[in-house]
Amino acid sequence: MQFFQNLSIQSRLLLLVIGPVFALSCIFLLFDFKEQLQHEEEKLSQHALTTAKFLSAVIHNQDQLHGKPYIDRLLKASQLNREPYLSLIIADANKQPIANVGAVFTMQDGLLQQDTMVMQQATHDITMVKVFSTTPAHQLLGYVFVSVDNAALIEDHRQAFIKNVGYITLTLILCSILVSWVSRSISQPIRDMTAALKRFVIGSQQVSQVKNTLPEIKSLQSTINQISREMQHVEADMRHRIQDAQAQLRYQARHDALTGLVNRQELERRLQQALQDVKQHRANHVFCYMDLDQFRVINDTCGHLAGDEMLRQISMILSQRIRAEDTFARLGGDEFGLLLSYCQVEKAIEIAAQLRQMVEAFRFMHEGRLFQTGISIGIVEITADLKDVGQITRHADAACYVAKDNGRNQIHLFHNEDDVMLKRHAEMEWVLRINEAIEHNEFVLYCQGIFPLQQKELPPFYEILIRKRDENGGIIPPAEFLPSAERYNLMTKIDRWVIQHAFMALQPLFKLQSSVKPFIVSINLSGMSLGDPQLLPYIKNCFETYEISPGHVCFEITETSAIINIDNTIKLIKELQKMGTRFMLDDFGSGMSSFSYLKHLPVNFLKMDGAYVKDITSNKVDLAMAKAIQSVAQSMEIKTIAEYVEDQATLDCLKEMGVAYAQGFYLNRPMPLNEALARHIGTISQQPQVAVTIAPDLAV
Repeated sequence: MQFFQNLSIQSRLLLLVIGPVFALSCIFLLFDFKEQLQHEEEKLSQHALTTAKFLSAVIHNQDQLHGKPYIDRLLKASQLNREPYLSLIIADANKQPIANVGAVFTMQDGLLQQDTMVMQQATHDITMVKVFSTTPAHQLLGYVFVSVDNAALIEDHRQAFIKNVGYITLTLILCSILVSWVSRSISQPIRDMTAALKRFVIGSQQVSQVKNTLPEIKSLQSTINQISREMQHVEADMRHRIQDAQAQLRYQARHDALTGLVNRQELERRLQQALQDVKQHRANHVFCYMDLDQFRVINDTCGHLAGDEMLRQISMILSQRIRAEDTFARLGGDEFGLLLSYCQVEKAIEIAAQLRQMVEAFRFMHEGRLFQTGISIGIVEITADLKDVGQITRHADAACYVAKDNGRNQIHLFHNEDDVMLKRHAEMEWVLRINEAIEHNEFVLYCQGIFPLQQKELPPFYEILIRKRDENGGIIPPAEFLPSAERYNLMTKIDRWVIQHAFMALQPLFKLQSSVKPFIVSINLSGMSLGDPQLLPYIKNCFETYEISPGHVCFEITETSAIINIDNTIKLIKELQKMGTRFMLDDFGSGMSSFSYLKHLPVNFLKMDGAYVKDITSNKVDLAMAKAIQSVAQSMEIKTIAEYVEDQATLDCLKEMGVAYAQGFYLNRPMPLNEALARHIGTISQQPQVAVTIAPDLAV
């Protein structure tokens, strides 16, 4: 079956037509040869018997037939020359030949047993007839023998068989030629069609017309050509779409989606080419790092969509001033980069000044309100001594931050000997150290007491301060690393670390005081954390994980951070106050709008800015401000806390004003949190209620 399936159409037709014809012809030929041979043998035997009986009259009348010579002539005149006889013999009763024609053979005794018989020999048959007298005695008169040549008969039929086989073979050859022509007329168009389809598969446009083909093949050919034309249209459309998609992907890989400017990756690639050009050909290239000033105000006030629109408009305005050979890129957020190719530093400063003036003159309108912004630009000359692109961008970034420190909307050229620049590099190095400290728990918590002034029954506070261990096990104050954390957006990580580890340290203390009056824990939150939408779920999870009741916790926020994120701050305060958590407003009075914002912030404690407290005994303005803060807080039923208490005179003045709590080196110096907790546990019966403030303190 598998063999038949592997055959071609032509081979199948030949096998199905010629095979049966050949088999039937052979069967018919053999059957016909056998029938004719048997028929001839019977006919010849009958004729031999008839001849023998005819010649038996010679024996009866041999005397009247003029003797033996006449009988011999009579035998010669018999059928021997026309029939395949070997011999004719007439013998007397003693088996002595009277006359014969042809070969003589020996007669055996067994011949006498029958009157008429046919004896079969290897190559011939002998027919014998006994002749008796007509008298009543039936006397044996003689014998007549007729020998028939079977070999000659078989040879005649063999020749006839060979001739018939030849006829059949010729017929089969002619039939094969006819079948082959017919099958070729069917299979050749299919083979041509198959070859055309193969060419079509590898890229031929269509299947070419096949000559002298069948109507079915022509119909198939027409259908395939129609499909080919449709596929060509689809292929062309897909090719154009793929080319467009590839071009779009290449464009998106190199350009910013919002502004259409070159993105950071493409800029870094071109900076690398510029650096190589400087090292190989001593070309002059300058890189400018630009950062919009107060852009966050637009996002917070009008939303991110308005901020995006402002970035698009500023990008479009600045692009008009950029030369064709320069590269203007958006690095992310409100940061831009400008590669000035084949440009001297003096010319670069001039171009940067023009860009700064364009941004300064720009006014952004949103919902009828006008907004103005500035741009700080850091410039670095690309020289051969720079190692890589990272060093170029770091220098430019540092120069940009120096421009911001100089009052914003400024231009600063990078110098290796710049002290401010070196400080900025040190701050950037702190980024890595802060991340490592968070990962390896290298921060430690200290605490400082806050004591009641008016009512001794009020619980004392402990403000917990964050420190960092150095490589030798020493303690690094927060003023060394917190500015870098604030500048590089790491305060959220630090706040979460403080919350988690403070809860871990205070959890045993909460369990020990389960039978006494509970105390309050205050945890400082930075302005960046107040804008984090995931802060509330994180705090709730810490409450649940460390089994600390929200009623024991007070979160402390600064006035400036609360004002920047006032909507998020109010929402966070209300959500946590529903759980029982309290809030404290730190550094109150440092802003110009403190009193106007205070009525919108539902805080429980208010901490005066230390700038008013430390000179309260010698400066009438500071005293007036402190009294005003105390008066407003008292009218709003908010307890006040005064920090930076350095002497007894200041403490007495605060008592007279009615301030509830005081904090400063005069009362208590910071100590490790573990040590303070150990002392508190030892005196828990004397101090049933404790409130702890955890804050990254810059003043200590």
